[in-house]
Amino acid sequence: MKTITALFPYPALNISVIWIGLILVFLTDLYTPLGFAHGVLYVPVLAGAMLLPGVSQRMQIGVLLTGLTTNAVAYLLLPNFSNLPEIVIIGNRVLSALILCLIYIYLRNLRTVKRQNVEIKDLEQLQRKTMHDFIEAMPVQVWSADASGAIDFVSNSLAEFSGESKESIVDNWLSFLHPDDRENTVKIWSRSVATGDPYRVDFRLRRYDGEHVWFKTQAVAQLDEEGKILRWFGSSIDIDDLRILQEKTERLASKFRHTVESITDAFFTLDHEFRFTFVNQKAAEILGGSAEDMLGEIIWEECPIGYQSPFAKKYRRVAKEKQKLHFEEYFAPKGKWLEVHAYPSSDGISVYFSDITTSRIERERLKLLDLAVSRLNDIIIITKASPLDAPGPETVYVNEAFEKVTGYSASDIIGKSPRMLQGPKTNRIELDKIKTALIEKKSIRTQLVNYTKSGEEYHLEIEIVPLINDTGACTHLVAIERDITDRLELERRLRESQKLEAVGHLTGGIAHDFNNLLTVILGNSEMMVEQTSDSDLKAMTQMTLSAARRGAELTSRLLAFARRQPLDPKPTDLKQLLEGMRALIRRTLPRDIELEIITSLDLGITEIDAGELETALLNLVINARDAMDNGGRLTIEANNAVLDESYAARHSEVTPGDYVMVCVSDTGSGMDANTISQVFEPFFTTKTVGKGSGLGLSMVFGFTKQSGGHIKIYSELNEGTSVKLYFPRVKSVYQERYEVIKRNQPKGGTEHILMAEDDDLVKQSLQRQLRSLGYRVTAVNSGPEALNALEAHSDIDLLLTDIVMPGGMNGRELADRAKERFPTVKVLFTSGYTENAIVHHGRLDRGVTLLSKPYTRLELASKVRFVLDE
Repeated sequence: MKTITALFPYPALNISVIWIGLILVFLTDLYTPLGFAHGVLYVPVLAGAMLLPGVSQRMQIGVLLTGLTTNAVAYLLLPNFSNLPEIVIIGNRVLSALILCLIYIYLRNLRTVKRQNVEIKDLEQLQRKTMHDFIEAMPVQVWSADASGAIDFVSNSLAEFSGESKESIVDNWLSFLHPDDRENTVKIWSRSVATGDPYRVDFRLRRYDGEHVWFKTQAVAQLDEEGKILRWFGSSIDIDDLRILQEKTERLASKFRHTVESITDAFFTLDHEFRFTFVNQKAAEILGGSAEDMLGEIIWEECPIGYQSPFAKKYRRVAKEKQKLHFEEYFAPKGKWLEVHAYPSSDGISVYFSDITTSRIERERLKLLDLAVSRLNDIIIITKASPLDAPGPETVYVNEAFEKVTGYSASDIIGKSPRMLQGPKTNRIELDKIKTALIEKKSIRTQLVNYTKSGEEYHLEIEIVPLINDTGACTHLVAIERDITDRLELERRLRESQKLEAVGHLTGGIAHDFNNLLTVILGNSEMMVEQTSDSDLKAMTQMTLSAARRGAELTSRLLAFARRQPLDPKPTDLKQLLEGMRALIRRTLPRDIELEIITSLDLGITEIDAGELETALLNLVINARDAMDNGGRLTIEANNAVLDESYAARHSEVTPGDYVMVCVSDTGSGMDANTISQVFEPFFTTKTVGKGSGLGLSMVFGFTKQSGGHIKIYSELNEGTSVKLYFPRVKSVYQERYEVIKRNQPKGGTEHILMAEDDDLVKQSLQRQLRSLGYRVTAVNSGPEALNALEAHSDIDLLLTDIVMPGGMNGRELADRAKERFPTVKVLFTSGYTENAIVHHGRLDRGVTLLSKPYTRLELASKVRFVLDE
């Protein structure tokens, strides 16, 4: 193809030659009638058109069509000058046309093949150049070797890296390797050349500056159809930075492994299939296996946690939700509580966990301790250790009891000093003692008065303990405070009760004998006053009688204060009682004191001993009178009242309910708080000597309490005093009508009275008084003697018996036996001290009539007559 192109380089000339050839063949065919076709003459022209350069495909087809056309036209137009058969001529023409077509097809295909060969050769050259440029442009070093392993090509990059020519590298490539890497490299290369296996090795190549750089080299063999090695193609890539990074990574990994193994926490990692990818020794120990055995295994198949265990569920949750999770769970196989931190990662999940069994037990203990401390009734306050001077140490903790007692919330005092609780009555001396002890780092216990948020004072017993650390420094102060307000009140009541008990024992011890003596004195004195005509003797007798009455009043008030006075309570209308006492009270007051008695229209009924209440009210009236030296106003009020649970909570001796209240108020000098706190003490008085026994209010107090009531006193200096008596209200159809006692002359009779009295003096005096009243009297010393007398005398109308008698039978037992045998005999008890024979809970038994010693001749006559006439 190149030769033809060289011989015929001009396309225009070539085309002209083709046209001339066509014309010559056509003319030859036209003017040379040989009788057969000259179509084969077109073959050279067609071959020239197909082979000469510069002839277009259209012209080539034109030449073919011209030959075929002229071949057909010449047969049709020219006559047959030969003797050849027509069939021969037609066959000749057809054969010529067929030859032209075959030549065209052949030359056309030949031309196409040549052109394709040229294109393929050009493409190969282009590809070879492109590959060469690509290899030279690549950052990797490319090389090749023959089947024996001899290097026969290296890329420019290797030459530039080494600073040597390609030829020198090909001739002695091993000299460029680091001496330590040559032996291993040759060994691996020789094995690959021998076996045809891929060649892979890392070695160091010498750079142009003499430094050795790490390269990763690999090569593969080109094989023929029989599997024989034709060539080796290899490449080397700079991995020096990667190698350095890898070394750093390995160091970090080693350090990480060392760190993970050395930490106290267990640690493991799982891939997306929950297989172990790393397990430290601590994790393996807790999970019950070895790290080597666990790697690659699914966690719930290798460890005893189970697919449905809380651990497995939470790990799957972390992997699914891609959210970290922190939880505590009990690991039953090891009997341990574990604290677990699970984190999602691109490779799966990472799990840190630790054995918190001990710390959990400690935490539970601390939680229990905190709960116990918070629920204590005692106040716990923890403060910083300083400053001990103003403003005081800051509070860091208080328990719930603090809030309940003081009314302050924890937020009110945290960060502030407990000194905010102190007030006017907080003992400064005790505070100084506390400060001194704390300076010396000593514990101290004392009592203080503090104040609630509402301003109410409360008493507390406080113990402060300094907390000392290992260095001997005080870090905090712990104050344990107990509200002893109620305890002090109970102690006060206990002292009062003990005082009452002591007074009761003392009074009871002397009351019987003392009242017997007073009975004799009163009886004889009254008779002497009536019988003597000597004025001097009568005056002395009157003095004796007055002294005896005062002695009797003293004993009665002591018994009342000790709540051992026998009461005979009955449903009473206080409105009637106060109206009945109006005249008596008015006579007791001087004219410069106004009296006002106010009663409610619907005033309730109370069950009370009306006589004792009259005495109590007269005591209050007298005290009010003595407090108003310059006159004033005395007001007595009676109203219904309700003492609710709130009031009862502040006064523990009060039972909530409905009461009838009697209030005696004056506008006198009043009392201070200290005096008020002592007014109910026996023998305490603010009056001058000789003007008061100090038993008036004690008697009122004891009577009110014994009646189931409540007493409250209000007073202010120079303003006056109010004493309120509360008695339980009762619902009763029947009530006693109050009548003012009339002081009539003694009334006697002629009945037969059996008197049982063990005291000879009392017996003689009583016998003389009864006979002076006209009664027949039989006197005995004991109960058995009285029963004998009843047997001996069938006309005995009244048994008058002492309660306390010798002989193994007291007055109550005597009365019971007498009533059994002699039902018509009436009984009157007399005693200076009754104990529990006929009195229970401070009240006379139902149906019992008592004449308390000492008594006057009028009281004796009235009570005897009352019983006989009953």
